[in-house]
Amino acid sequence: MDTDISMEGLFEEDSTNHSLNTKNRPNNALHVNPWVVKCHHDHLINLAATIEEKNTPQNFLLLENLTSKFRLPCILDLKMGTRQYDDCDTLAKRQSKMVKVVSTTSGKLGVRIGGMQVYQVTTGRFLCRNKFFGRSLTTNGFSTALRHFLHDGQRLRTELLPPLIRKLEILADKLATLESLRLYTTSLLLLYEGQPLGQPPPIDRLREKRESLSRNVTTSIDCDLWDCESSMERSTSAESLTEILENVVGTNEVRKTSRDLCRRRSSSCTAPERLSSPTNIASDSRSNSPSSPLDPLTDVRIIDFAHSTHSGMSDSVSYTGPDHGFLFGLGNMISILKAIDRDLR
Repeated sequence: MDTDISMEGLFEEDSTNHSLNTKNRPNNALHVNPWVVKCHHDHLINLAATIEEKNTPQNFLLLENLTSKFRLPCILDLKMGTRQYDDCDTLAKRQSKMVKVVSTTSGKLGVRIGGMQVYQVTTGRFLCRNKFFGRSLTTNGFSTALRHFLHDGQRLRTELLPPLIRKLEILADKLATLESLRLYTTSLLLLYEGQPLGQPPPIDRLREKRESLSRNVTTSIDCDLWDCESSMERSTSAESLTEILENVVGTNEVRKTSRDLCRRRSSSCTAPERLSSPTNIASDSRSNSPSSPLDPLTDVRIIDFAHSTHSGMSDSVSYTGPDHGFLFGLGNMISILKAIDRDLR
């Protein structure tokens, strides 16, 4: 699938200009979030190096696309807590992560920015910032960056503050009751709809062009493979992954591998029913969050549980009480958003 057609010029990397003024920016627009592409590319190179060695069926977790319900998803990725290492990490790794905590807002606020993309109505593009931008921020700079996240290039989206604050407060109340849970190295995602009301998103026009081209394609596509690809149609990341993997191991090998996986695990090609899970904290928070029909579309999720632990697991170390480091960061997030809300009233 041609990502240049579907998402051309929609993302713009800007790690240096911290001004809300969108004029005089360099023309560095890309068709995908540049940091996402780099991470996927590095991972796929490692994956491609071992793809020939493993001929046995592989089992995978089907990850939820949290942006699927948004047309122009604005995303803030926050690294939470005052501790960023696992109990199993080496001493060198612990020291490295402790330095990052002490030298960034993680130590002072219990939270730092790991990445951000914000749709700008003035340019019709996403403004992207990565983890290095987050590490460079002071406490005052962090507050300013949150304002950037809520700014669409024309105005500060004040209507986003009440639903986001409400969801964060519900999440904090729930986490405060969870004994022994430690969410080390997890991230908190804040998402909202960047599409202005009454204005069609640029993706629609690009999608029409893409669908028109698709109708003219005469090459037959294996039905099983088509099911998989069509389920990923809304995901730019999925399209980028396929394109990059084809460049690394070849188009024929990618299509053959995809076809084999679909036939072996047909359930992996369709989204499963949402499971009730004790770790699905954010989903529970969202479902119980009171909201007005007039509230803008927002979401709050905790992600990346690889280094999380609680007393029910067979880890070598167990803890008592809630995760105060995570709650510290969550409390500061709520306080800063409330301060922004007060300043605008």
